[in-house]
Amino acid sequence: MASWMIHLRVADILLSRIDGLFEMEFVVGNLAPDSGVPNADWSDFSPSPVISHFKAENSEGRVTTCPEKYIASHFTKEMQKSYTKEQFSFYLGYLVHLLTDVLWVKNTLPLCASKAPEEYSADPKGIVWKWKKDFFDLDALYLMENPDFRAFRIYEGAKGFVNEYLDIFSPDAFDQKREYIVNFYRQKRTDLYRDYVYFTKEEADRFVAFATEEIERMLEKHIK
Repeated sequence: MASWMIHLRVADILLSRIDGLFEMEFVVGNLAPDSGVPNADWSDFSPSPVISHFKAENSEGRVTTCPEKYIASHFTKEMQKSYTKEQFSFYLGYLVHLLTDVLWVKNTLPLCASKAPEEYSADPKGIVWKWKKDFFDLDALYLMENPDFRAFRIYEGAKGFVNEYLDIFSPDAFDQKREYIVNFYRQKRTDLYRDYVYFTKEEADRFVAFATEEIERMLEKHIK
């Protein structure tokens, strides 16, 4: 799954390109799918990612994020007609998150694996945590270099956001996750201008640009 800052970066660009969105609802929606409560070792969440990310089995027999499943249950064109602007903004943000994750899995994870194929083959689960070190340090670097980053500022300011949208999450789930994510990114980090082995700043920038263009194109057929 894409990092939280990647999701916010995609959301920020789309916020400037799609007219009439309620900023807070759209931005919170972009991180809402990751609001499950983790177990002790973060190996699973409640609700499970299978539920929160509307996963389904694909043609290859793999269980993957399925935006079409989400659209069918929460974002058909008929449903959109009944939504308030706040609801539309939130549900659209949720869809953008799912689409970003699909593109991330298809493009970024294979790229990371190609940087150290033997290491990946030997320990495919363990190496993911090394990838995440690059992901999160690059996120921190982006925020440090862009201290007034709009989407993060909106998200940080969404205190007390009540979930009135999806009953798979508790009423305070999005606010609880907001507090965790904001505190996570507000931690002081050092050595951010290091060499990045698995994922670079340039690759992060390219993904955001690519994902935004792809998602904007995808949304053309789903927004009423």
